[in-house]
Amino acid sequence: MTSPHTSSNATPRRIPGIPVPEPLAKLWTLAVPLATVWLFSFGASALSGTAAIDLGYALANLIIVVAMWTFIGNSGVLSFGHIAFVAVGAWTLSLLTIPTAIKASIMPELFPFLRDAQAAPFVALAAAAVVGGLLAFLSGLALMRLNGLEAGIATFALLMLVVQILTYWQQIGPKAGQSMTGLPRSFDLQTVLLIALAAIALAWLYGQSRSARMLRAARDSMQAAPASGVRVTFHRLVAFTVSGALAAVGGAVWVQLNGVAQSSQFSLDFTFTTIAMLVVGGIRSLWGAVVGTLAISALSHGLGLLEQGVQLGGLVVSLPSGSRLIVLGAVMVLILILRPAGVTGGREAQWPFRPRIAAPEG
Repeated sequence: MTSPHTSSNATPRRIPGIPVPEPLAKLWTLAVPLATVWLFSFGASALSGTAAIDLGYALANLIIVVAMWTFIGNSGVLSFGHIAFVAVGAWTLSLLTIPTAIKASIMPELFPFLRDAQAAPFVALAAAAVVGGLLAFLSGLALMRLNGLEAGIATFALLMLVVQILTYWQQIGPKAGQSMTGLPRSFDLQTVLLIALAAIALAWLYGQSRSARMLRAARDSMQAAPASGVRVTFHRLVAFTVSGALAAVGGAVWVQLNGVAQSSQFSLDFTFTTIAMLVVGGIRSLWGAVVGTLAISALSHGLGLLEQGVQLGGLVVSLPSGSRLIVLGAVMVLILILRPAGVTGGREAQWPFRPRIAAPEG
């Protein structure tokens, strides 16, 4: 029985909002991540010296996670091998910026053209992007034909192959188990922030391209897309190449902050951490990549402080060493169970004042 003031055919009410042109709505999806990263960086750098150091690594990880989203988020193909491009980027910048005298001392068997090579930091950064993109393109010619678990295993094999080459090929690096040292610190925190913001903008621009739209269509309907004329392998290759170049930039920035390059650094822990950041935020959106990285980085910083012990009044609160990875793993599992699409639901940042549909009254 219906109320005399309502009807079974009641229509939803439209709550007024501020209309926004489509180009502005698209720009909003870029402006929000950029502003969030800038505000996060401003707050963390003002917090403490330790927070500022961790912020640098968080920004480097952000570039890497954004690079992973460029391929994984748009294609729907999970990659465990992106740290290979990170390693190649770090290696390239190291070889181009370490002074020749130090290279001759710690890497006596280095190819002569690598031993004598010297480049300005930003030239070395560009070279790292080119080398990472080239490796992604060449490996992607074979890998991008694979789907599902096969693709994940193949990209992981790529990572293992690259790590082994960097470990044992003494013509392009130090002896097995040794490190490349002597890297000049050329990027301050402000520069790293600008590079991270530029990486987000480049990833966003790719996401707006026709190739990315075709790739997302294939991701959402793998059977229908080829029948509609979508060249799935080609668009995957484009995304993989762009992603590899951005990941190499992240590796170059990371090694600048770290000051030491060793092949063992680019391990499963690195892979796990960056994938956790992407999964927690939301694997299908650039906004998710940003949110996940900043959230996990803040959590990791807090856990690191607790592992060292935090004085609260007369009480020292501490966690056992190694708790950080355990907690991060538990967070990722909970996110996968409770919110599989990530914190952002896999959606980009939305214009907050758009008209909304309210439920019918009565």
